[in-house]
Amino acid sequence: MKELKFKWGVIGTGGIANAFSEDIKKLHRHVVSAVLSRSSINAKRFSSSIQGCEGYTNMDEFLNKSNIDAVYIATPNTSHCNQTIETLNAGVPVLCEKPFSMNLKEAKQMVKASADNNTALLDAMWMRYLPHMEKIRNIVSAETIGNIESISACHGQNLKKSKNPRLWTKELGGGALLDLGIYVVSFAHMILGAPKSIIAESVFTEKGVDAKTSMVFKYNNGAIANLTCSMYDSQPNRAIISGSRGFIEVEPTFYAPTSFKIVMNDGKLISHPNKYKGHGLREQALELEKCKVMNLIESEKMKHSDSISVMESMDKIRALVGLKF
Repeated sequence: MKELKFKWGVIGTGGIANAFSEDIKKLHRHVVSAVLSRSSINAKRFSSSIQGCEGYTNMDEFLNKSNIDAVYIATPNTSHCNQTIETLNAGVPVLCEKPFSMNLKEAKQMVKASADNNTALLDAMWMRYLPHMEKIRNIVSAETIGNIESISACHGQNLKKSKNPRLWTKELGGGALLDLGIYVVSFAHMILGAPKSIIAESVFTEKGVDAKTSMVFKYNNGAIANLTCSMYDSQPNRAIISGSRGFIEVEPTFYAPTSFKIVMNDGKLISHPNKYKGHGLREQALELEKCKVMNLIESEKMKHSDSISVMESMDKIRALVGLKF
């Protein structure tokens, strides 16, 4: 009997769409069978690079004629909400690229559409689905390093020469916080949950988006998270979780497949080397398939409430620094 394929439709033809399509090739059952773009040239270019993939420029045809099992939304930030809701209303599960939405209001609308249509919606904060992050969550839950006292995480890339309008244009939701800072914010939420208070400062570009932002999250248990992001300078891109009995150091790049180590207060070192092959985007594809098969509308690895909580913190940060879209 011929094995059934899990067919993905991809909206968008940029770098992350290509990376996703390439990484799921390592899953023998998952294929990209359709792509949607406003540009017929881009749709044809993208689809011709993947065997059996069809290009579309019309959303209705893409959703209703392509026979897809799920959609990966990889478009500019400002398009996520409307495209997600339209796809969910068609009864097709969605994996929506980070940032999940532009703001808390949109996140709530997207989650409501998932519930109303009883159709899976996953936040493509892909680090949440990676094997090393699952190990770290289990280590923290087991209190191996004791009570968590502090977190530090940074994500900086020198993107000054990039001509990608998505990064620099206010109308497209540009800036360091939404593009890079979302990783450190989501990481802190994954370990400690929502903070009780936030302190934040930003440096802005001439076009009014943040070039770099620093944040301090304070928690009810006394823990603190120190977080930074920048489009102007390269940073170590590592994360450290410090507890009362030791700490976890996540090597660069912390949100991608990587090694980490546990260092106990008595000097004992426990290494967790990285043995993962590939980019890692395929893990969220597997999670979406699992949700669809089990008739779940959300993943335990990043629930809808997690996505909403992260966007609530993002809104608070932007209000503090005066960043408005």
